[in-house]
Amino acid sequence: MDGADSLFVGREQHAQAPPAIRSWLRIARLALGIGLIVYLTWSTAIEWSRLLGLVHALPLTVSALLLLFLAVLGTSWRLSMLLSGVGLRLSLGASLRLSLIGGFFNNFLPGSSGGDLVRIYLAAPPGQLAEVGVTLLIDRVIGVMAFMLAPLLLAVFQMQVIIHHPALALLLTVAAGGSLFLVLIVFFGVRRCESFLLPALRVLNFVRLRGLGERFFVTVHAHSQNMPLLVRALGISLLVQALVIFSYQMILLANGAASMSWQTALLTPFGLLANALPLTPGGLGVGEAAFETLFLSVGVRGGAEAILSWRLLTTVLDLFGGVFLLMGRTDMGATDHKMSV
Repeated sequence: MDGADSLFVGREQHAQAPPAIRSWLRIARLALGIGLIVYLTWSTAIEWSRLLGLVHALPLTVSALLLLFLAVLGTSWRLSMLLSGVGLRLSLGASLRLSLIGGFFNNFLPGSSGGDLVRIYLAAPPGQLAEVGVTLLIDRVIGVMAFMLAPLLLAVFQMQVIIHHPALALLLTVAAGGSLFLVLIVFFGVRRCESFLLPALRVLNFVRLRGLGERFFVTVHAHSQNMPLLVRALGISLLVQALVIFSYQMILLANGAASMSWQTALLTPFGLLANALPLTPGGLGVGEAAFETLFLSVGVRGGAEAILSWRLLTTVLDLFGGVFLLMGRTDMGATDHKMSV
């Protein structure tokens, strides 16, 4: 999903750490995640019996699973669209398989590289890892932007709730500031990257990385000159957020909630943002604590169980990525249609 773990650049930098340090970091992060789950269980914040609702309310569970699949399809469409802006063609089917394989790596395989690096490796034509990597980074940033914009749009229907919950008003203020910052960077800042091009290339030339630097800046420039494409990508991201939010409502109903709730819908993106923080593998424990706290702030129990249920359903989808790997599918690379910038 859009929802996020960490950005490509962060993962690449982390992968350069010494092996012993990486191993201890993985162990510490996993221990923290498990410790948080144990604590939430001990404090009765997690009622594991609620998860049985996924079995007892199969129509709601299937609906949630379908919505999550459509969200994955949306993010796959977004990546295909963004790659087309730099002269690379990636079919929707291939992009969907890449998304599922990336999810499989994130959920099931150890290591610090994560699913994004796998997607870059499998999608990039020979000699164009930089172009695909930069595009995937922009794809992630637009996804985070939608995370922050979604609650602002939902807040229009929830003014009464916001008035009575100052903490919620603070969260929305932070989201508004973050959204404005990302909008300025993506839709205005990248258009001025040319002013940094020559001095940056001189530095890269000094360390013999000029070719990589040129491809990086050419890719950023290509995206900056295609604002309609970036706007469409943001629209897809908002649609994906709507699908994910609605899937959480289905999960809450399956877990025993009396009815759907605008308040929890508004808070869901904030919980997913907390879950995306790279403190533990996949946000394990952190997401549960965040959802429980956020939902309780509007008087709704079951936040921790909701994200646990979401983890189970996304795991079902990500297993298909493992199937594609076992099948040895290699038809997932983009084809070069020449960049015109």
